Amino acid sequence: MPGLTLGVDPGLAATGYAILGDPPEVLACGTIKTAAGLTSGKRLLQIQRELERLLDGTPVQEAALEEVFMGSNRTSVIGVAQARGVVLALLESRGVAVHEYKPAQVKVTMTGYGMAGKAQMARMLAVQLRLDPAPGSDHAVDAIAIAVCHLRSRRMRMVAT
Repeated sequence: MPGLTLGVDPGLAATGYAILGDPPEVLACGTIKTAAGLTSGKRLLQIQRELERLLDGTPVQEAALEEVFMGSNRTSVIGVAQARGVVLALLESRGVAVHEYKPAQVKVTMTGYGMAGKAQMARMLAVQLRLDPAPGSDHAVDAIAIAVCHLRSRRMRMVAT
């Protein structure tokens, strides 16, 4: 299956992932959860190893991630940034092109509204991609949405040129 896209919603406690074909079709999705009692290093290594297993034998050519959003919870932002670093290094080591999108851009692409909530995003994804059942994890939903945003943005760039 050439031309697969990986969407990743990185986080230290939970990293969502999705592999999509083009046109957008979810081939795999899920959440890598790490235990709070582990050191940050062990949690990051778990994320790296599970993503490596996911990518082994899967012809992912592109990946899409959200840019880091600086919210009020600085501790959470640090964990997200650490997880993003692991994901970016892994993708770079495998020659996967990475594209980044602002959270509001992903929401507008999926719902038409840049402040859409998690439930609205999940409903729109389920309808647009005919997901039955919808992914149970907000992190998996976010990963799918990021990948769809990339596929649609790429298509628009191709039409514009």
